[in-house]
Amino acid sequence: MDDEPMWAADRVVALTLGSAITIPETANEFSIKGNHLTLVEGNQFDGRTKTDPHKHIHGFLKIYDMFKYIDTENEAVRLMMFPLSLTGEEKTWLDELNERTIKTWDELRTAFISRFFPPALFDRLL
Repeated sequence: MDDEPMWAADRVVALTLGSAITIPETANEFSIKGNHLTLVEGNQFDGRTKTDPHKHIHGFLKIYDMFKYIDTENEAVRLMMFPLSLTGEEKTWLDELNERTIKTWDELRTAFISRFFPPALFDRLL
């Protein structure tokens, strides 16, 4: 185990004080499988022009669905892992939301898409 890269080991994720995301108390701590963490962080949303937040959510869920976490609710795992799929200003956006404003996966998904789906792209779809 000492010879493995840091990203390969399972990691314990603890609740972050001041987070916009409220994690259910039933998920105080769990270990993220190292290869799961690598996949999520390898497919981060950076908000570049023409980057579709719907596709990012779809990709995140495809990666998420590859793994199962026993004794932890699916929604709690999604809420805890999604911030790892963001980088740069997009990560800052989530960090700067008011504390405990997001309580469900649907709220997080909706807030993310609302923030990063450009109105100009929406207008082109009409």
